[in-house]
Amino acid sequence: MPVPENEAVAPPETPGSVLPGRPEAARPRVRQAAVPVEPESGAPCPSCGTPNAPRRHFCRSCANPLRESTAPAAEGPYAGQRPRLNRDRTRWIARAVGIAVVAGLVIGGIFGGPPAARAVQDHFAKRVPVHPNDYSASHSAPKQAAKLAFDGYSNTWWGTGYSGDSAGQWLQADFGQPTDLLNLLITPGTSPRSAQAAAQARPMEFDLVVSDSAGKEHTMHRRINDGGVQKVDVRVRDAVSARLILRSAYGAGKGRQVAVAELEFFGRSTGQ
Repeated sequence: MPVPENEAVAPPETPGSVLPGRPEAARPRVRQAAVPVEPESGAPCPSCGTPNAPRRHFCRSCANPLRESTAPAAEGPYAGQRPRLNRDRTRWIARAVGIAVVAGLVIGGIFGGPPAARAVQDHFAKRVPVHPNDYSASHSAPKQAAKLAFDGYSNTWWGTGYSGDSAGQWLQADFGQPTDLLNLLITPGTSPRSAQAAAQARPMEFDLVVSDSAGKEHTMHRRINDGGVQKVDVRVRDAVSARLILRSAYGAGKGRQVAVAELEFFGRSTGQ
């Protein structure tokens, strides 16, 4: 059909501006579970029943353990509970006992009267050697006089001069002035060394009779071990003499006399 000449043809529309495209993230690909090439045979899983080879410890399908553990599960602390610390309490117990003993001595000295107070003072008193100015014995062996037990040498000794346990024989020390005796160190036998001390008999039981300046006698029965220097508590105020009376002996026998290598006395320091 002919087009009229006077009819203008409309120009084509110009396309508008286009925004740049937004890249989209690739969608994750879901991979199918791999199927073993060869089917496995063995004990079924206790959870899902899938057969598993004997070499497996966990199920190839559900990953649960194939064997139940026989070891008991360790029980941990509950939520909000702090676990206890394993500390050595021995030293704290020892300190508490020591403090209790000291407190008991102090309280006893305060409320127990003069005897208890003197006991506390004697316990903490500073000790000094007390040397006798005279010594004697009921009997002595030749060349084993009483003075050899007070000469300060442990390789010299006093001997009773009698075989057997010499029960009733005594050794005495006299002090020049009244002194507060606290302790006695005795070295039984002929030496502090066990092998040499066994050459003669050694005191086992004895009575220690201490006389004070008022004429009162304080008698103490003591038993010591066989050999070595040993301490004996005395604690007598204003002592003027101390006598050791033998009652029994170690290693007594024919041709063996009871020997004492050394007697050492200790008293309260006058500086306190």
